[in-house]
Amino acid sequence: MGLFEYAFLWKGILSAVFVSISTSLVGIFLLMRRLSLLGAGLSHAAFGGIALAVVLNVDPTIFTLIYTVLAGMLLEFLIEKKGLPADTVISLFFSFGVALAILVLGITQNLGTNIYSYLFGSILTVSSTELYAVIITFLVTTIFVGLYYRSLMLISFNEEIAALRGVPVKLLNYMLVMLASANIILAIKAVGLILSASFIAIPPMSSLLVTTSFLSTLALSVSSSLLATILGISISLWFDIPPSSAIVLCMIVIFILFSLRRFLITLKRRFL
Repeated sequence: MGLFEYAFLWKGILSAVFVSISTSLVGIFLLMRRLSLLGAGLSHAAFGGIALAVVLNVDPTIFTLIYTVLAGMLLEFLIEKKGLPADTVISLFFSFGVALAILVLGITQNLGTNIYSYLFGSILTVSSTELYAVIITFLVTTIFVGLYYRSLMLISFNEEIAALRGVPVKLLNYMLVMLASANIILAIKAVGLILSASFIAIPPMSSLLVTTSFLSTLALSVSSSLLATILGISISLWFDIPPSSAIVLCMIVIFILFSLRRFLITLKRRFL
């Protein structure tokens, strides 16, 4: 029987592929809003949710998904209503999630292999429920971006002008953060809690280096994320290394190649 004939392996691969597409879709809009660190803040905030789910003996994916979406909405509320700097609020959630997880797991002495799989990723253990959640989130994210593409683009550049043109800025911002929160949680099984924010930040940053229009930036963000995911999983299977590190390293290699291309183009324009 070939390696790719195992059903559990396909669940992990499909999950990673769908997550790579949907995270890169929302990531570009977060990056334009200077919220690229949102992924890191919410992924570490989710650590507290995972710890609580393990202790309460409930489904970690569903519980942490709800927990993190609510955390994302609270984060957006604090940024919008209280006028607090985004990086300050994100740092607060980052610290709270890790501190809560350490406290809960320390009291219960429940630091087992399940926690390590969430920290570092384990695409081979993706369940059918998790795959269905990934597919639903992917479809919702794709439909949302497709329906509100122009409004989201306008918000990314200038929220005041968007509001004057009748765009529901607050509603779309909350929905974007909710979808980003859900995508970050579902990326944990692919690359782990520590590296899940990479899906949100690195592909959009890479695409911004070489594109000249918003639509091409969005398309290249999705393409580079998908390419890095497929290459990373393939390399991990060939060389028996963790998929999480292989995927993220592939993203970084693509970023370096795009940076080099931009540098060479700038150099050519300056001297030729």
